[in-house]
Amino acid sequence: MAVTVHRSTWDGVIELTKSAQERGSDPLMWAIQLSSSLNSAGVRLPSTELSNLLVSHICWSNNVPMAWKFLEKALMMKIVPPMHVLALLSVSVIPSRRFHPSAYRLYMELLKRHAFSFASQVNCPNYEKIMKSIDEVLHLSQIFALPASEPGLLLVELVFSIVWQLLDASLDDEGLLEHTPEKKSSWLTGAQDMEIDSHDSYDEKRIKRHEGMHKMNTVMAVEIIGEFFKHKVTSRILYLARRNM
Repeated sequence: MAVTVHRSTWDGVIELTKSAQERGSDPLMWAIQLSSSLNSAGVRLPSTELSNLLVSHICWSNNVPMAWKFLEKALMMKIVPPMHVLALLSVSVIPSRRFHPSAYRLYMELLKRHAFSFASQVNCPNYEKIMKSIDEVLHLSQIFALPASEPGLLLVELVFSIVWQLLDASLDDEGLLEHTPEKKSSWLTGAQDMEIDSHDSYDEKRIKRHEGMHKMNTVMAVEIIGEFFKHKVTSRILYLARRNM
């Protein structure tokens, strides 16, 4: 019975989000209504299940401005954990950044707003569950061969992986990844090129617009990497990662 109620709760979230999106509802009102509904259903917030649902909603059947505004408002209202949302977006958006340059741009905007406050998120409810969910998404403990039972270690690995992802993407965008010792990325896939090639209906203007956004995104990614090394907390985390990995 409990499983049925739980499933109906998330079905209700999907219907509420789709309905609000179709009506062009105010994202704040949607977030307030959603938060109230989840609290009534006994869902503990911030919710990793809601993160999964909202990111899956966007990637890629609803990659529209309104869906991203809903996600942004859910982050602001603290009903989804920023670290988990960014982890989920990274595995969907970064490999598809050439086909969805606007999504990559929005992902990096969210990164700039939330990645530099990770330390303050350590004390949030469900912290251990959130870090475990992030490990399931990014396979950090497997990649770095460190215990998954230590949330603090996973946080260090998360920050390091974000910079690593952006660096690999930037090197790949500039055609330099093949000149690295590994000659490939642990994070990127070839899906983005296959996806583009399969769309013959692309018009010339759209291609040029995508190319322009793609170049600007690469610059922005490099700038964010620099910010990680300048920021007092994240630079210290990266130093610890380099020293111990």
